[in-house]
Amino acid sequence: MLSTSKKKTNVSKPYGEDQTQTKRHTPRGLYIFSIIILVIIVVTFIGAPVVGKIGGPGRIVFGYFKGKPIEYVPGNYFSQQKDLIAEQLRSQGNQKDNLEAHVYQVWRGAFDRTTFHTALVTLMEESGFHVSENLVDESLASYPAYLENGEFSEKRYRQTPLSERYAIRKTVRENLIFQAYLEDIGSTPLSRKEIQFLKSLASPERKVKYLLFPFTSYPESEVQAYLKANESKFKRARFSLVTITTGKRDAEKVFERIEKKEITFEDAARSYSKDPFAEKGGDMGFRYAYELESLIKKPEDTAKIFSLAKGQVAQPVEASDGWLIFRCDESPIIADFSDPDVKKTVRTYMMSFERGKIEDYLLGEAKKFKEETKSTPFEVLATKKGLSVKETDYFPINFGNSMFLKPVSRTDSALAGAAFRESFFITAFSLKPNETSDPIVLGDAITLLKLVDERTVKMEDLQVLEVYLPYIVQRFTEENVQNFVVTSKDFKDDFNSVFFKYFIPKQ
Repeated sequence: MLSTSKKKTNVSKPYGEDQTQTKRHTPRGLYIFSIIILVIIVVTFIGAPVVGKIGGPGRIVFGYFKGKPIEYVPGNYFSQQKDLIAEQLRSQGNQKDNLEAHVYQVWRGAFDRTTFHTALVTLMEESGFHVSENLVDESLASYPAYLENGEFSEKRYRQTPLSERYAIRKTVRENLIFQAYLEDIGSTPLSRKEIQFLKSLASPERKVKYLLFPFTSYPESEVQAYLKANESKFKRARFSLVTITTGKRDAEKVFERIEKKEITFEDAARSYSKDPFAEKGGDMGFRYAYELESLIKKPEDTAKIFSLAKGQVAQPVEASDGWLIFRCDESPIIADFSDPDVKKTVRTYMMSFERGKIEDYLLGEAKKFKEETKSTPFEVLATKKGLSVKETDYFPINFGNSMFLKPVSRTDSALAGAAFRESFFITAFSLKPNETSDPIVLGDAITLLKLVDERTVKMEDLQVLEVYLPYIVQRFTEENVQNFVVTSKDFKDDFNSVFFKYFIPKQ
């Protein structure tokens, strides 16, 4: 309800702001801080009229939308929303626990609602929408502060100060504009074709069995074979580095000074290098050859760096963003596959840069499995090979996991990406009874499906979809508009800084 109190609320001026040289941790400081918290609690959970007795202007600006202030003033929209949220928390009876957090929750919630309200009113006015003065007058005739015994009181109206009447009229006009937006959103019709289309997606539903060939199951023997064929990539050595970004000639000058011992490599790194290792005197630690390949332009230069003897400094080599001077601090070590760290490194490298090789191998394994199901049942063969067969719930064609329809799976993260793969739905809804599908790539696994059952959704279940669809569409529309507002370059959010400055000042 809009307030018509003539008294102003003192919440804009932080208590203690005019205090001089209050010492921290003194009894007086603690007393002042306690008063501050008490005032905030009163404002939030008891109401502005009580605090108004303290005095002060009671206006706080928390942000802007297109230059319009998102502000708290006793009786305005922000104030109303603050009171509503506080009442909700009060009715729950738990605001005594973690009180400061609840105070923040109330004011932040009111700010978020007011931001949306202010933005919508501004945008609608910019679009040319307006409400007539007659409609505003009709609304004012039923405004609570102007009523006496349920009827409009001209006496009460005239007793209200002119400035307050103006503010009330402005608030009522803005509320009418906002209400018009809400009515438009709520009355946007959905075509019968849209509804029928969603119904057609909701039925039939299918249930499938599936098994996975995860990328992590790529055999260790294959990883070892890859290492053997690419040993040069996995050599490692310890290096220090100076990165010069001002050109080849400057890099050569630094190199010459290092060679003539006019400057140490470490001092050169600290003085001239432009990379994360400069502060450590250029120390890069141990590096694999493939890591340097990503830095150095020419592969032959990488080979030269790895041919350095311990303590040797290489002439500058070209990189994508400058010139690099390397010093070998520990001689190169050939990768040993018996070392668990090497195994892990090679597998990680393949997952990042050779996924196609892993995928091709597992696709081949999945195709062999499908071929064998012609003579051995799906489940029996899976058990024989040590593979786990799982089963989905019933699901419709729900591409993108729309909230209107059942999801593909609520439990198995391995199927999380299935709803976003067209090939998954085409395959799943093309299967014949007891047929094993062709392999499907889903994230970090190859999947095979087998149809378990298909059912038609009951008509009453489809009717529920039709009833709730308009509400869901409205909610999505509002969320999209809200997201547009809070991400707009025209929105300035100062809530946190203002709240903690005025409401929780330093002791």
